[in-house]
Amino acid sequence: MADDEDAPTDQRPPFLARLSAIETIIVAAIALTALAGLMLIGKGFYLKATACLLEANLL
Repeated sequence: MADDEDAPTDQRPPFLARLSAIETIIVAAIALTALAGLMLIGKGFYLKATACLLEANLL
């Protein structure tokens, strides 16, 4: 196992560490936009489910 100790580690830095400041801001903005979109989709499903439940209870 001595060969493993002498081998250079070929570790790459984490993804966000390789990006510049502007690129990091752009990635964060895209992630926030995607999160907001998912929240709106979830709210739409919630409203649709609530309407279906209320309609079933009123009939």
